[in-house]
Order: sequence, then C-alpha cells, then structure tokens
Amino acid sequence: MKKLTYLFLALLIVACSSDDNSNTSSIDGRWNLTSIKYNGSNETLNSCDLESYLILNQNGSGTGYTYYTDYPDNPEIEPCGLDFTFDISFLEISNNVYSMNWDYGDGDEENGTAEINSNILTVNSTYDGDNWETKLTKE
Repeated sequence: MKKLTYLFLALLIVACSSDDNSNTSSIDGRWNLTSIKYNGSNETLNSCDLESYLILNQNGSGTGYTYYTDYPDNPEIEPCGLDFTFDISFLEISNNVYSMNWDYGDGDEENGTAEINSNILTVNSTYDGDNWETKLTKE
C-alpha cells in the first residue's frame, strides 16, 4: 500500500508540474551571441563581440546587430559600438528547425539552417565558401 501511495504521489507531481520554460522553444525574441565556430574551430570572442544579438519575430523576419571594436582591451582608443545591422528572414521547415537568410545588403547574403534546442539557437551556414556555426542564447 505504501508503494502505491508513493507511485500515486509521483504521478500527481509529474501531472501537475508546470513547465517554467514553455516559451524557450519559440523563435521570437532576443537571441544573444554566445559562440562562433569557423570551419570547425572555435573563434575567440571578446566582450564587445558578445554584445551582438538577433531580434527575431514570429512573422519570419528579424534584425541582426553586430558590435565590434579593434581594441577590446583598450576602449579609450576605440570603444565597443554597433558596427552594422542586417536583415533576417526565416521559415520553419520542421519542428524547431528553420531555413534562415541573413541579408547584409548589396546582394551579400548568408544562408543556412537554424535549430532551437531549449534556449539555444544554433545556426549552421556557409558564407564565401566557409562553414560557420553560430550559437545564441535566448534572453
């Protein structure tokens, strides 16, 4: 009888528990840059690089914001600042998997796929013949 009570309590807890991260799989929102791999090698990102982010909307559009400085350890020479923005379009091709296009302007585009796993967005793309893996975390 004691085992049945424990089993019932366990089932009740599982059945009644709520998922506090129910919206983490949604693509809309702000995604902050956390890492980049270039042709399979991890890129060293400084604190200014890590200011970069994407804003994605439910309608399949968005904007990327890239921050940059030549002197990350010497901000008095050149402080970290917004370097450029770019347009994003995307389309869900399966559950939490998207085709994605980053339009830098003047016909300069990057195409790839993006996948959401919990609160991590992983974008795999090819740009100028090089392979990129960009990871972002949802804010």
